[in-house]
Amino acid sequence: MNERLTAVEEKMAYLEQTLSDLDEVVLRISRDVEALRNQWKEVREAATPIDPERTPLDDVPPHYGPPSNR
Repeated sequence: MNERLTAVEEKMAYLEQTLSDLDEVVLRISRDVEALRNQWKEVREAATPIDPERTPLDDVPPHYGPPSNR
């Protein structure tokens, strides 16, 4: 009986350590996700708003010539 109890205690200690390790991983990932959300918010806010009047032809490289030549 004493050996069985020792085995259970060893397994429990191992599981407690594993749980602690996983908790640290989850906390780190949570912090990383929050940082990425904040960065993404900054990128969206810094992006210039799209002009609804623009067309794909407005983005043609300048070496293609003026719009009248297209």
